[in-house]
Amino acid sequence: MKAGDVIQCAKDTEHWHASSKYHDVTYLAIYGEQPTVWTEVLTRDAYDEVAEQLSKN
Repeated sequence: MKAGDVIQCAKDTEHWHASSKYHDVTYLAIYGEQPTVWTEVLTRDAYDEVAEQLSKN
């Protein structure tokens, strides 16, 4: 992803919103009539581990 990209998730697709370690993110969520189901919170350690793995690719 790069600045200005628009990401659209299909209905009932589990996904997460996050910034990077060095950059913020802004997102707009449009909700329908069903309540939002929030999943687990990603810890800083887990996030850093994933970011480290992705940086190697």
